[in-house]
Amino acid sequence: MADIMDYIDWRGDIGFDEVHVNEVDGLIFSQLIYVQMKPYMPDAKKSYLTIKQLSSLYCADHSDDEIEQMPNLFRHSARLLQKLAHSRRYADCILRYYIYDISEKEESQFSAVTIELPDGTYFISYSGTDHSVVGWKENFNLSYLDETPGQNKAKKYLKQMAAYICNDDRGINEKAVNDKALDDENINNKSINTRKLWIGGHSKGGNLAVFAAMHVDKEVQDVIIKVYNFDGPGFNHKMIYTAGYKRIFDRIETFLPQSSIVGLLLEHVDDYEVVRSHNSGPLQHDAFSWEIMGGSIIKADGLDKNSVRLDKTLRNWIGSMDEAQRKQFVNVLFSIASDSNFENLDQMSFKQLIEMIKAADDLSKADWSMLKDTVRLLISAGVGVVRDEKEK
Repeated sequence: MADIMDYIDWRGDIGFDEVHVNEVDGLIFSQLIYVQMKPYMPDAKKSYLTIKQLSSLYCADHSDDEIEQMPNLFRHSARLLQKLAHSRRYADCILRYYIYDISEKEESQFSAVTIELPDGTYFISYSGTDHSVVGWKENFNLSYLDETPGQNKAKKYLKQMAAYICNDDRGINEKAVNDKALDDENINNKSINTRKLWIGGHSKGGNLAVFAAMHVDKEVQDVIIKVYNFDGPGFNHKMIYTAGYKRIFDRIETFLPQSSIVGLLLEHVDDYEVVRSHNSGPLQHDAFSWEIMGGSIIKADGLDKNSVRLDKTLRNWIGSMDEAQRKQFVNVLFSIASDSNFENLDQMSFKQLIEMIKAADDLSKADWSMLKDTVRLLISAGVGVVRDEKEK
């Protein structure tokens, strides 16, 4: 079955001025952000490259053998970059305002790029988790924080890009993203309708795209064509009833694979579409495994039984803890991870995770007790879901 690489072969000779962005293009741009662009675009305000130029520079620094040795996420995105560079549709798209910021102090991993398309529109792509411990902890922090540092930066980035699109000469820079956002009143709302924006992201990047879109003024929201959330987590229940969310609700498109795990975390009130993947289980999170036909991602009949069961279990489990308990659990779990030799969670199996927890001999009695109680709640939630299924 065809995937996004096959789609580029099929649609690659047709420009965006002829056929505008569709959901497959959105998925492609949401994978391209995983390429490490910082060495080639060091200045967020001044640096810009076409996709073809970036590919040339990147391939000069990385041999095919080196790319093949990369973790799947980075290997796939590098191969994607190479393919896009030889496609009429994508080669001359301009990459602007690339930011990559990771902070252990803030517990934040944030990356974004704005892609200027030949038809005069822009696509803002937010990166998902890059497998770092910091990035994964930020994912877990979503369970108890109203706003993570990464979400805050995503919101600022969108505001600043709106200012850029309005020909605001202040542009964008990393200091502004990390410190102070442009105030909404500083945006020239009278000219903001001169351009249109697509926004998207995969995994946590999908969450960031939706969060940013719901936290800007209506004048900025009005120029957003669509928000693509590709298997990204939802939000806590307070967030989904805000006025900003309701204003952008009908332009959010969420896609989950049949065995979704990440995308079912927290609350989704927007209707999501279930898509087919040639992988199984958690490996379906890999967007390169999603099946494509024409300009669409192939839809499935619904989530598989195990995914529905896991969704109910996680909802019941998270609902059984208050915010303080969730925070304590996340902090203890990741303090163990930071004390281990694993800097990259992509290297860790479930068995290794259990062994790592068992080896944490410096935990206090209170922390050990909390871990046991939390796992007990998880088991209880799972048993409850299975029991309810049998009763039905």
